[in-house]
Amino acid sequence: MIEVEVKCAVVPQAWPLLEARLREARFERHIHNVDVYYDTPDWDLLQRAIFLRVRNQQKLEFKFNEQAEKAHIQSTERAFALQPQPDQAAAMNELFSHFLPAWNPMPTWEATQLENNLVELARIENTRRQYSLDSVQLCVDHVTGLGDFLEAEIECSEGTDTRQARAQLYTFIAEFAAEPLPIGYVELWLRQHNPQAYHKGVYQLPSDSVPSQQDS
Repeated sequence: MIEVEVKCAVVPQAWPLLEARLREARFERHIHNVDVYYDTPDWDLLQRAIFLRVRNQQKLEFKFNEQAEKAHIQSTERAFALQPQPDQAAAMNELFSHFLPAWNPMPTWEATQLENNLVELARIENTRRQYSLDSVQLCVDHVTGLGDFLEAEIECSEGTDTRQARAQLYTFIAEFAAEPLPIGYVELWLRQHNPQAYHKGVYQLPSDSVPSQQDS
């Protein structure tokens, strides 16, 4: 599955228009997410636009963009149980090995984390209202310490042309006179709490694209 998403910050003056638009959508659910992201101590995954997270202590999610585009818009996603069946564990280890050649295959997430020295990169907590509007999934997020955001997403089959999906999402976001964010919550969090890691990542705000000498 390819996940195409565009997000923007929700400024106060945009709320009335956004809430009116959401009344046209179908409310799906209200959820609370705690996402813990992991990487190697040298940020080998972050530097390749690869994001590894455990969501709500329930599943392992692997999101990557092998083209390493300069905007955090499109990614391929894989999900695994924290204690996967043998065939799923094999698929999980194969994926890790593709990106980390020194990978040591292990049967569970806990063993994987310890054996391969994966450390916590960021912890992102948000409350989310989720809606659907035709083929678009809408998420209104309040992210602890970062603010309020609208995320519009379309899921596409792998190997398909995503340009139409991107154009549709940009058009939707433009209704609220909002500039799409080229980075995700992880980058926003790192920008505040770990600038050195942030500047090692592929995705940065245009104004931050040239790292300072101390972060080199």
